[in-house]
Amino acid sequence: MKFFALSILCFFSSLLLHRIPSANAADKETEHAALPPRGWNSYDAFCWIISEQEFLESADIVAKRLLPHGYEYVVVDYLWYRKKVKGAHIDSEGIDLIDEWGRMVPDPERWPSSKGGKGFTEIAKKVHDIGLKFGIHVMKGISTQAVNANTLIYDYDKGGPYMEAGRQWRAQDIAIKEKPCAWMPHGFMAVNTKLGAGKAFLRSLHKQYADWGVDFVKHDCAFGDDLDEGEIAVVSEVFKGQQNRPIIYSLSPGTSATPAMAQKINGLANMYRVTGDDWDSWPDVAAHFSVARDFAAANMTGALGLKGKSWPDLDMLPLGWLTDANSTQGPYRACKLTQDEQKTQITLWAMAKSPLMFGGDVRKLDDTTYGLITNPTLLEIDHHSSNNKEA
Repeated sequence: MKFFALSILCFFSSLLLHRIPSANAADKETEHAALPPRGWNSYDAFCWIISEQEFLESADIVAKRLLPHGYEYVVVDYLWYRKKVKGAHIDSEGIDLIDEWGRMVPDPERWPSSKGGKGFTEIAKKVHDIGLKFGIHVMKGISTQAVNANTLIYDYDKGGPYMEAGRQWRAQDIAIKEKPCAWMPHGFMAVNTKLGAGKAFLRSLHKQYADWGVDFVKHDCAFGDDLDEGEIAVVSEVFKGQQNRPIIYSLSPGTSATPAMAQKINGLANMYRVTGDDWDSWPDVAAHFSVARDFAAANMTGALGLKGKSWPDLDMLPLGWLTDANSTQGPYRACKLTQDEQKTQITLWAMAKSPLMFGGDVRKLDDTTYGLITNPTLLEIDHHSSNNKEA
């Protein structure tokens, strides 16, 4: 580890550390994701069990302490629609909440403001009222639960069941059962985007998220080993049409991701994960050096993206107070990385111009962690350096 910690400052040895003026400042102001996004994501601290109260408490702290440093997004990670009952886990089947059209809706026991079909509307408004932007994690395709119930497909534009060829279309017509999500095989599967009904289902999902007031969508099981170019294209087209509220489109996870793979979809998204989940172990951090090098060498940093730019994403920063992967326990332990390892991690993330999404419990944010994630030099490098490549 010491070798990496000492050598990281020359890893991208041709890095320019001064601010590069924009050739056209007006264009920069309107360009979507012109800089790597920053924010807070609930996963590293809460896994999937976060409640409305815990989320809003965290958002309030982010607004007061991290927003001045550019952390503007607060993101609810996965399974916000899953009932927190005995035996529930990440690949549980049959305990999710869906509406009559097979679309996921928040669990009202954890998200009481969602009752009455409101979804995340009230949460988004509260987040916006304190100056932040609201994000959610969503899965690819359609849920097994919707397929088993064989729900009707909603036609968002016509406001009723999707009709084609003289009949109503249902979940089982569009589901591709032989293409389940690799890491949640009992939960979700791909949809057939060659069918009008398949496209209609995806449009109904993502237009509803926009209606809720969502500003950031983390689309999981759609990249890396589960790359689904068809679904990404449909979702991207929905977000491209959002005029009032631009939505950051983030793809995940990045297991087996390559620059060649990213070049197929970067223009359709704003962020895409280039590694699997990163947790607080040195092997996890060390694995990012070669990945960062390869994507930088391929000129993917700040390349063309949806309505602006796109950024290879090295994953969230699991610093501070955390839980564990696949846990049903909230934050209960400190980050296992040493201080040198933590400094090395955030330095690499900044030099690679990765989005910075903090994952620790902001309600228990210690001074050392706060100093790391708000270090002005690192934040300047992350947003305003150039020529970030290994010599």
